[in-house]
Amino acid sequence: MAIVRRLPFLLLLTIALLTLSGCWSVVELNDRAFARILMLDKSDSGIEMTLGFPLPNRMASGQAGGGGSGGGGGSSPPPFTFVTKSGATIGDAYRQIQADMSRRITFGQLRHVVIGRPFAEAGLESFVDFVARVPHLHINSNLFVTQGKVKQFMQIPITFERFPTDILTRYVKDHVTVMATVKDLLMSIYHGGDFVAPMLVFGQQGVQQEKNAGNWMGTDGAALFKKGKMSGTLDAKETRGAMWILRDLKESEFDVPSPSDGKNISFIVERTKTAVKPRAAGDQMRLIIRCEGNARIIMTHSTIDLSDWNQLKRVERSLENELEERIGQAISKSNQAQTDAFQLGQYVEWRYPRQWKRIQGDWRERLANEVKVDPQVKIRVKWFGAVRKPEWNRLMPNTGESK
Repeated sequence: MAIVRRLPFLLLLTIALLTLSGCWSVVELNDRAFARILMLDKSDSGIEMTLGFPLPNRMASGQAGGGGSGGGGGSSPPPFTFVTKSGATIGDAYRQIQADMSRRITFGQLRHVVIGRPFAEAGLESFVDFVARVPHLHINSNLFVTQGKVKQFMQIPITFERFPTDILTRYVKDHVTVMATVKDLLMSIYHGGDFVAPMLVFGQQGVQQEKNAGNWMGTDGAALFKKGKMSGTLDAKETRGAMWILRDLKESEFDVPSPSDGKNISFIVERTKTAVKPRAAGDQMRLIIRCEGNARIIMTHSTIDLSDWNQLKRVERSLENELEERIGQAISKSNQAQTDAFQLGQYVEWRYPRQWKRIQGDWRERLANEVKVDPQVKIRVKWFGAVRKPEWNRLMPNTGESK
């Protein structure tokens, strides 16, 4: 009788054990190659794809980074590698890379996508199609465009980081330029394919002791896209204005001439806020870009007395004028490229959906020729350092200048 009573329990236990058969389609971690960066460029045969992988078999415990180079310099081989193939399409190049790999490629740890300028100018439609069809590709991967050939990234020295991709990660975390992700690209497709992406430059001289110092990499400006194709660029100053519009600016240094003697005053602007407010009167549209932030003075060559409230307000207004000019220059460059790279039309659509239905067909032309964009910046200087007056003002109270 005891056995009969236990039969239901034994039956359930048997069924449970039979279901623990594992996942027959799973690829073991030791059989995977985790791509951390994907790079695309034009080639003679069509598309050139490069994938960058970390190499766990070269990662000795406690091994410090730095001192190596993307080209394989240093006393020991670097713990990463790049694989490049060319094909008629992105898919063809990808299949060729996979064919030569002893492990299954996975994009689960992809962090960055770098695109060469020729590829960007030809259009990103093929890349968007590739993203839509490849499973597990991180859409939060950061997107960059290079001025020159994208393969120059493979030769940069890694003086301060362990992997080259860590440099791009720091650019994003430190907000040194505008930010764009694959997700931003995909979302822009539903609004005409206009967006802005950061640009990388190579060849700037860096740390002199490094073997590949001549291949130093940095950020310089941004790329403007129209309908998924690169149609213009922003320089470094205009990019700072773009960062205000896109809410990417967290902390940045600005130099402005003093209103008293024209000598430079250096500020760190932080705690920034941006709000875009559309205003409509019929089909006439106005866009107000309101920006606020705090500033601290880090250096001054001017003799201006910041303990004087009126002089302080003049300095704040000079900084505000400088920032409004940069925002205006970024908008002007976007208009010249006939693109709504900052997606200002979305604010109009959210606020005035009925008017948007009438004007969305020729929005780019309206934005460039009819819509008034009014940047309004409000800055408060909150910190002056140890003193408000330069020390030479104390030494030379009459002129503020040494003899």
